Amino acid sequence: MSKYSLKELAQFMGGELYGNDILISGFSIDSRTLKKGDMFFCIKGENYDGHDFISDCLNKSSCIVSSIEINSIDFNKKSYIKVKDTLEALKKASEYVRSKCSAKFIAITGSNGKTTVKEMLAHILSNHKISYTKGNLNNHIGVPLTLLSINNDDEFVIIECGSNNPGEIKPLSKLIKPNIAAVTNIGYAHIEGFKTLNNTAKEKYSIFDYIQKDGLAVINIEDKYCDYVNSRNKIFFGYSINFRKKFNKVLKNLLYKTIFLSVTPRKENCFEIEYKGKKELIKINLNGKHNILNAACACSIALSLNINFEEIKYKIESFNSVNSRLKLYNLKKNISIIDDCYNANPSSFKAAISYLADLDGNKIILMGDMVELGKNSKYFHEEIGLYAQKNGVTKFLSIGNHSKYASKIFGKNGFHFTDKESLKSYLNNNIEPSSYILIKGSRSQKLEEYVNFLKQRGN
Repeated sequence: MSKYSLKELAQFMGGELYGNDILISGFSIDSRTLKKGDMFFCIKGENYDGHDFISDCLNKSSCIVSSIEINSIDFNKKSYIKVKDTLEALKKASEYVRSKCSAKFIAITGSNGKTTVKEMLAHILSNHKISYTKGNLNNHIGVPLTLLSINNDDEFVIIECGSNNPGEIKPLSKLIKPNIAAVTNIGYAHIEGFKTLNNTAKEKYSIFDYIQKDGLAVINIEDKYCDYVNSRNKIFFGYSINFRKKFNKVLKNLLYKTIFLSVTPRKENCFEIEYKGKKELIKINLNGKHNILNAACACSIALSLNINFEEIKYKIESFNSVNSRLKLYNLKKNISIIDDCYNANPSSFKAAISYLADLDGNKIILMGDMVELGKNSKYFHEEIGLYAQKNGVTKFLSIGNHSKYASKIFGKNGFHFTDKESLKSYLNNNIEPSSYILIKGSRSQKLEEYVNFLKQRGN
């Protein structure tokens, strides 16, 4: 476990240390999970202020970072650092810890698939000493907290970066200073904040702005915006990349390395990967064709880190799906739930429907609202209803303020529910044998309630 001097941290944060200079190893912003000896940052949020918990944290913490003076403290036993802004101090502290670590840093962003790619890459690198983003700690607070959790002797550090609005990714990249950065894809996630896909692309690709001088950008060649990325060392991944595409990309990037990794779907859940003239057939335990590109992204990063092909193949084939991302549960009467309720946007919803369309049996969708779609929310929900209709979906169920537009335009066998109990009653009495039920909506819709209901009903 790495240890850091309070005096050095205070200087780096631009704060003033009161009390003794001791070595610390842990950092926290949550009084409920604070561990003995941690440094506690009094972060002020919309609904809370960490300064309100100073008295609760004095016993456990070794040092408190505060923007106000703390009088009720025994300086022989405890210390505190006074700063102007505790959030900025958190970021500076993470920058300091980052500077002490010689690991290879990988930053991952994208509209869809970034968590799957992060978890897959962590699995590929699991024989090495690594740290990586836990849960969804991928924003302006989560990224610094992840950096503060790394160890000086890590070989690899994998950081997931998220963004809802323009201007959020670039500061995260500056903190991480990645050796390798990857953008999984460009899609309609958080389009309310970005307004256009053009803006989304500029935001996501800004993760490349602070790649180290000899670093590498990992880019999805299937995205029409991929030429936005300035000249630098690049690896493009995508489906069977032809000579013309390769020639154009190399020509635009003449002074830098340009590498290609192509994938070709084969039989069910299998794909062939080609990299520098070598081919390998890989089977994944993930549902949905889009996960082939997620695997290609993870492979591109791992190969760039000089992990051998055989190890990558073994690790990908032993990787299991992330919870609530096209996770399949088989129930009685040949009924199956496809739990994809972790999150939703128009791009990921279409990918899930495409997976559902390839299955044999009755195809049912239970849709919750897709949020952060702005003034075009009705249009995007209607688009999902029409896409489901064209792809052989049997029934379309919806709950929420905007999902009603999807079930309405779906037409016959489209049903909207205004309350939980009526939806559960319908699910309890109207699901036929040999049915697949895709459950998907934005995280705020908490559709796992219906996943659990159906699992309890069907077992």
